[in-house]
Amino acid sequence: MHNLAAPRVLAGVAVAAALALGGCGDDDEDVASQPVGPLAEALAEIGGGGDGSFGIGWADPQLARDSGVDAEVMATALAPNAGSFIEEGPQLRRRFGLNPLAAERLVSVAGSYAFGLRLEGVDGRRLARALVADGGRTREVDGLDLIEIGDYAVVPEALLSLGIRGLGAFDALGSDLAVLAISDRARSTLLGRGEPLLDEPVYRAASACLGDVVAARTIPDKLLLGSELGIEQVAIGVKAGGEVLCTLGGTAERADEVASALETLLVPDARDPVSGERIGNSLSDVQVTRDSLEGVEVVRADARVAAGGEQPGFFFDTVASASLVSLLNGNSESFFP
Repeated sequence: MHNLAAPRVLAGVAVAAALALGGCGDDDEDVASQPVGPLAEALAEIGGGGDGSFGIGWADPQLARDSGVDAEVMATALAPNAGSFIEEGPQLRRRFGLNPLAAERLVSVAGSYAFGLRLEGVDGRRLARALVADGGRTREVDGLDLIEIGDYAVVPEALLSLGIRGLGAFDALGSDLAVLAISDRARSTLLGRGEPLLDEPVYRAASACLGDVVAARTIPDKLLLGSELGIEQVAIGVKAGGEVLCTLGGTAERADEVASALETLLVPDARDPVSGERIGNSLSDVQVTRDSLEGVEVVRADARVAAGGEQPGFFFDTVASASLVSLLNGNSESFFP
């Protein structure tokens, strides 16, 4: 049963979570604007991007394991390039003692692919020594070795030989942190230089909308096939037995259109615009809600994995196949002719 007639659901959930996890103070600040939890903590540590100008990927490996979400789904959440660290994790562990799935938190900054990846709670010192031995220039800042080895987007041979893609020219490595990036700017962002992402309303709204997911990705509107959809960002998350799709920004009228489209096209007998598969083969019990958080228009589709389904990830797949553009525009056919 779909629920478009309950526009305060999202705000209620966000307020309840903030009160339950963050406590209740005496100040007048809106608790709904202060999302809490692992995703919000990650966004608070990443430097600002300027009003939703880039996307992020995030995964909590321990929460994912506890929820039955596998490594492949986490790799997808982190976006291409960063996902290769998950895919090649066994080799990274053997060669450098760096195990991405043992990280406390994985965070990427991304467009259509990742510009950098931050791994918290892992020891990057063996990798640092290897990069310096291969000619990397190093300097110490705040207890981290900042290493540059090659130009923009160059992948050092030590990583390239293991199948790592895109990242590694600009790094920050220490005893409990590893940042590998495509550029100095991406590295600085992942080191938290600049105002925190959580200070930006669109990212706060994304965190509140996604709720208790264990892996997530946000993508700016213009990076979905280069198509302007009349919103600012899409956020997708997975959790135990389910997944969440959020659209953020745009006008209230546009958000109403998106909500109506999702209600129509995410019913069990509807077909995926590209694959032609029944939606009911992937999702069940899809609940669509509408709200506005701090002036950011929000549409949320919360779904369960269909009976017999193995892993969440339908909404992630719609990004790669371009089905998502059609779904948000209310088209039952592919975006492509």
